[in-house]
This record gives sequence, C-alpha cells and structure tokens, in this order.
Amino acid sequence: MLDDLEPFLRVWKASCSAAEALGKEVRAEEEGSQLRGFYSALTERAHRRIGGDTVTLIVVQPSPSIRAASDARKEAFSIADFEAAGFSQRALGRLRALDEKGVALTEAVLEKLAIPAPGSGHPRADGGRAAGQHVEELTSLVDGHIELSELLAAAGRNPPVDPSQSLTRIGVGSTKLRPKATSAAMRAVTRALRLELASAADPVHCEPAQRRRAAACTRVLQQADLEPMGLGEQVALLFAATDGLLDRAVDALDSAELDALLDGLVGAVNAAAPELLPKVSRSADLTEAQMETLRDAVKSYIAASTA
Repeated sequence: MLDDLEPFLRVWKASCSAAEALGKEVRAEEEGSQLRGFYSALTERAHRRIGGDTVTLIVVQPSPSIRAASDARKEAFSIADFEAAGFSQRALGRLRALDEKGVALTEAVLEKLAIPAPGSGHPRADGGRAAGQHVEELTSLVDGHIELSELLAAAGRNPPVDPSQSLTRIGVGSTKLRPKATSAAMRAVTRALRLELASAADPVHCEPAQRRRAAACTRVLQQADLEPMGLGEQVALLFAATDGLLDRAVDALDSAELDALLDGLVGAVNAAAPELLPKVSRSADLTEAQMETLRDAVKSYIAASTA
C-alpha cells in the first residue's frame, strides 16, 4: 500500500532542479514522458518478489478538492475572484449568469455546479493542469483506478465511488492470457452498470425509467464501513437492481423504507434458497438456473414487503 505520492513528487522535482543546475534543460514537452518513466520504475518494482509470487500495489492519492483552502474561504465569491484565479471563459459565463440573477456564489452553490472555488488549487481552477499532471501520468500506467468523489461523500454515498471517472484496463486490448478484473458472477450482473449510471448522469436526455434503474444501482452499491459483503450477497443485490426488480420500489418507497427493504433482501434469499448465495461465493459463477432461482426469491420478497 502506497499512501502518499508527495515524497516521490519531491524527489522528481529535486532531480529536475539538479539537472537544470548542471545546464540540462527539462523542457515541458519532455517532462510528461520523463515523469512516466519515473513512475513506471516505481510501479514495476511492486511485483518483484523472490519465489515468483506477485505483489499488488495499491496507490492512495488525495483527489484535488473543489473547496477553497481554509485561508481563502469566503461567505460568497465575486466574479472578480474567479477572473483573478484564471478560470475558463466557459466557467465564467455560467457564473456571470448566476450573478446577474442575484444568486450568491457560495461554496454550496459552486459544489452543485461542480465548479472549484477560487483558492482550491484544483487543476480546473487556479491550480492549473500541472497541479494534477503527476497523478494523470501515474494513472495512465496502472491496471486501473477508482476515483472517490468529495461531493458523493458529502451526499452520504459510501463508498463514494464515481463510476464515470473510474476504470480498469485489465484484459482490455490484449489477446494474451491476463488476470480478469472480476468474477463471472459479477460480470453477469454488472454488464450494463456503467451505462445505466452514465445515462442517468445526463439531466436532459435521461428517461425516468433510466433514472429509476440508476437510483436502484446506486443504492445497492453502498456498503457499511468495516462490514464487507461476500460475493454471493453482492451479486444478489446487484442482480435485483440491474434486472429491474427494484425499479418500482425506488418510486414507491421513501429512503428509510428502501433501506429497510435492501437490508432484508439477502436474508430473504438465504431463507428461500439456503445454498444459492454460498455456492455463488465459492464458485464465483452464476448460472442461468441460479439466476432464475434468485429472480423468483427476490420477486417474492419484494412483493411481500411492498404489499
């Protein structure tokens, strides 16, 4: 587990300064590829182990915050603050439209618009692209990355994973035998998951049915801290969402009622088919017959719970 990239970034900057002190210019167009080589050496070392075993390297890197640093916070920002910070004309146009309508440009308003506040140091704001370049270079090398969203965390999502910004490269673009990112059971219930969530993110073209399906998927993706679920339990919940079995419940129940429904779903499936979910966990597979059994158990439970 690598929980801080800052020391490596300091080493990189120091090496650039040393090279320049020796009269060797580090040009901007070359720095990206050189930085990739630097991080490539770091990630390649993660798998070297005597005996032929492999090691998985997990890198944890804080995402840039869209909130202003404590010494730069204000009750409301002015257009001049954004102009001085060098915001894009597109962002300034949206902000001026709100300002003309008398809307105070508070941090809460900016968060709803996903616009970083002046003084945040965010790459899309006053930090400039270079502020996040070293992370971009690293993520382009690794087998995949998960992005946790500050806004989703504030909204109560746990874990606050942003599917649109997360990806895996394992098994993509190669005909060689490579480790698979997921089990067959998980792939069976998540084939359209990213598409469902991406469609719901479009406020203009998203149909109500798509929004319900995405809401169901979002709810089952949440897990309590320090209470990891087994594969069979995850598959049962995701199957209920992606198969459309929770669509009506999302519309008919309030938040507390929906939480209670989901809390009892796995137990109901285990009561109806005691061997089903443990077998899915052991085999990491989900057959058509098991899908039918799971579908019948979930349908019966939801019908009884919402009657």
